[in-house]
Parts: sequence; C-alpha cells; structure tokens
Amino acid sequence: MRKLIGIVALAFSFTLALYSPVAAASGTTEAIDLTGGVGYSSILGGNTSGTATLSGTISDGELSMLRGSVNFPLRDEKLSIAPMGAIVLATERLNVSWYKYTCDQFGCTYQQGTSIFERRYGQGQVEIRLGNLRGNGSLSMGTTATCVELCPPSGAGWSVPYGYTQLGGGVTSSQDAGTLNLYGSAPIIH
Repeated sequence: MRKLIGIVALAFSFTLALYSPVAAASGTTEAIDLTGGVGYSSILGGNTSGTATLSGTISDGELSMLRGSVNFPLRDEKLSIAPMGAIVLATERLNVSWYKYTCDQFGCTYQQGTSIFERRYGQGQVEIRLGNLRGNGSLSMGTTATCVELCPPSGAGWSVPYGYTQLGGGVTSSQDAGTLNLYGSAPIIH
C-alpha cells in the first residue's frame, strides 16, 4: 500500500511539474531587428524623412526596448522605443488553402490542399525618444506567415498575411514638437 501511494505521489508531482506555469516557461531570448521608413512632421513647419534601423530582444515572448538610429538627410538621430506595458508577441497558426495546376501533352490536372502556416504579431503603447524629442505612441508589428506543417508542393499558389511594422506618435521637446511615423516590413526574429 505504501509503495502504491509513493508511486501515485511521484506520478502526480511529475505531472504537476509538466503543467506548471513555471515549468512551461521556456526561458528563451530571441533577437529582433526592424528597418523601415520614418517620417517626422514638425508643428513649426517642415517635414523630413529617412530610414530607421532598430534592434532589441524578445524574452519569453515579451518585447524589450528597441534601440537604433534614424538616417535623416542632414544628420543621424538616435531612436529608442520602450514598451509602456507588456507587448507580447503572440503566435498564430493559420490554415491556408493552396492550389496547383499541372499541364502536359495530355491535358491539365488540378490539385488543392490545406497547409498550416504560422506568424507572430503584437501591439501596444510605447515611449518614443528621437534625439532630444520625447513622447508616446503606438507600435504594431507582425511577421510574414511561414509554412510549418503540410507545406504546399513546388509550383503551388497561396496567399498569406505579409509582415509589417508600424509606429505612430507625438513627440515634444523644449524647442520643437511634431509627429513621428515609422512604416516598415516584417520584423526579423532570430
């Protein structure tokens, strides 16, 4: 009887450890890189645009501060984007239909199927620092969906969501104020 209770207790504790949130946390850290076009519009008049390069990390699915620079025509400015709360990059699995026509001297055949694609996306409020300008805004991003199971055959056609990066917000300093917008392609997570 004691052996049975001991075995049940051991099996229960092992099962509990597998489903515990602490045990389920992967502890992974990934790097994230963003590039895109930036536009700044001053309330004093004038607009300028350039390109931005930012990098940061994702720890256990949560985005950290992004740091980098903006290459404006007259000078480069430092740019940092810090989440004001948790910005979690969620993972979404998509069922994607595909099709394929194959033709030879005897005619054409049509094939179709369903594949499973995956993408990551997230959004939230951020603190923006561009040179001596400070402000708040909204950051939204998503990766381009990639096939993870039952991938389509070569030559097949399908359509999936494309990746994007968008940032918009107001920034001020003692000498200027305006709006900052960043628009770019999918973030690169590695």
